[in-house]
Amino acid sequence: MDKASATRLVLSFALMAAWSGTALGQAFREPAKGSAERSEILDTLRPAVEAEMRGPVEFVVTTIRVSPNWAFVQVEPQRPGGGAIDPEKTGFAGESDMMDGLTVYGLATFQFGRWNLIDHMVGPTDVGYAAWQQRYGVPPAMLGLE
Repeated sequence: MDKASATRLVLSFALMAAWSGTALGQAFREPAKGSAERSEILDTLRPAVEAEMRGPVEFVVTTIRVSPNWAFVQVEPQRPGGGAIDPEKTGFAGESDMMDGLTVYGLATFQFGRWNLIDHMVGPTDVGYAAWQQRYGVPPAMLGLE
């Protein structure tokens, strides 16, 4: 790596760290059930989860934290009307014994006037989303990692 590239890399990390430091002080909120914002955030996550669950889903929200630029959710997917999802009839068939259920964690950012899915994971057996703090610069408080 040449000196100019190394300098740009160091400056990028410094800016990200400074931004994250200011973001730590940001408060988050929980959008009200039935609100347009809550629906928009969940609808951002829904296509990815429906593809993995091989069918329509609705979410039971365990956690939803929103700041002006970030949304973090923890949800339990179920079939419309409350039906349980059989992991062996999803994209996780044959892997479900290595998972901690079908709990979904999702991260979205608000850009260009809408919510955009950044990352998600299904059934992690550890706190896999903790890496999102460094990977995406999301404040640890948004992830419940304060």
